[in-house]
Amino acid sequence: MSPPKPGGADARGIGITDPPGTRGAGPGSRAEDDPVSPGPPHPLEWPVYDDGVAARVAELVTLGRTFDYDYGPELAELERSFAERHGRAHALALTSGTAGLLAAYFALGVGPGDEVIVPDLTFFSTASPLFLLGAVPVLCDAGDATGNVAAADVEALVTPRTVAIVVTHLWGHSCDMDALRAVADRRGLALVEDCSHAHGSTFRSRPVGSMGDISVFSVGGRKLVSGGMGGMLLTDSEDVFARACLLTNFRHRTDLTIDAVRYKPFLLTGLGGNFRISTPGAVLAQSHLDRLDELVERRVTNMSALAAGLGELPGVRPSPVAEGVTMGAWYDGVVEVTPECPFSRDGLVAAGQERGLKVRAPATRPLHVFPLFQGTAPDWSPQVAAAVRAAAAVNDRPFPRSAELFARWMKLPVNFLWKPNSPLVGAYLEAFDDAFSMARTA
Repeated sequence: MSPPKPGGADARGIGITDPPGTRGAGPGSRAEDDPVSPGPPHPLEWPVYDDGVAARVAELVTLGRTFDYDYGPELAELERSFAERHGRAHALALTSGTAGLLAAYFALGVGPGDEVIVPDLTFFSTASPLFLLGAVPVLCDAGDATGNVAAADVEALVTPRTVAIVVTHLWGHSCDMDALRAVADRRGLALVEDCSHAHGSTFRSRPVGSMGDISVFSVGGRKLVSGGMGGMLLTDSEDVFARACLLTNFRHRTDLTIDAVRYKPFLLTGLGGNFRISTPGAVLAQSHLDRLDELVERRVTNMSALAAGLGELPGVRPSPVAEGVTMGAWYDGVVEVTPECPFSRDGLVAAGQERGLKVRAPATRPLHVFPLFQGTAPDWSPQVAAAVRAAAAVNDRPFPRSAELFARWMKLPVNFLWKPNSPLVGAYLEAFDDAFSMARTA
């Protein structure tokens, strides 16, 4: 296995600079290059912002413009940019992807006893907001080696109580949206895209986020477009937008952006939520969105090289990329550790960590393993408890594909691979070469 040579492009890239002109966010974001730490030096962990963006946020703080009750220019520009990039009529910036999914389900009229089909392999917030509405998430096993659901498996779960299908483009790999759209249309169901892993991904030349009735992105945490904390809801439906806006906003924002007469009585008060993204968060997210194509190119180049190199090792299988799919954010990229590997998944993770590599089992795991999805109900909330118990009964069945994939997946250090032609790629391949060489001679 020959590690690719770093170099070529300016290591600072476009608008993203190295320390001291770079600012990371959150725990683990300092440069891991002290001599006492084993393994290769790591840069700041994503998200990273340049000094110009930091200065703009500082200016907002100085001016006291850290919130937006109206519909200021930063919020308006972020929503316009997201809608335009995805060919959508409406965009709604929120505090998180979780808030966006709750707003999506609320706007669709999902309520007590309704069933919504969701992937078993996804972050739990894809499904957990349904419980707040008294609805029942019906888990769908993984359909193939990407971990995504298959249309035939989804359709087999449809009952007279089903009102919607939710798909997650896991790790940034698009689902087969044509097949899923056909199922939704044939059965008269809403189709919701959870795009939190998939900034910049495409399916048959269409951007992920442009194909569902509603699409929701996380715009926070370590996502490729991050405002620290934030989310984005996209739709072409004026009614869906209005209802989602009324749940998440009130007063000036609702009055300025909702026109339909039927919603006028609620414009001042909204409908009980307060989920607006902050002005600094909008500025931070905009700085990444403006550079998304460049950021995607870097990540895809680095992750493709790392996955391909690891795929030359016995029993290590890169996650497949289907024909017609282009990877964008490649969020939490994984490789599959098969029985042919001399290491178990946990053994390979341990071998990597012993060499200073930031690899681990994925944090995203099958929903069916969590107590919340096994019937452990909060007795202080009767509506939520009833939905949790109903979901446990519906989902009392095996999920062999998602369980097997999770047991075999090893997460790669995507959040450190933001520099062009990252030297970490070669360093990781050399370290794993060493681990396999030692295993062969043991």
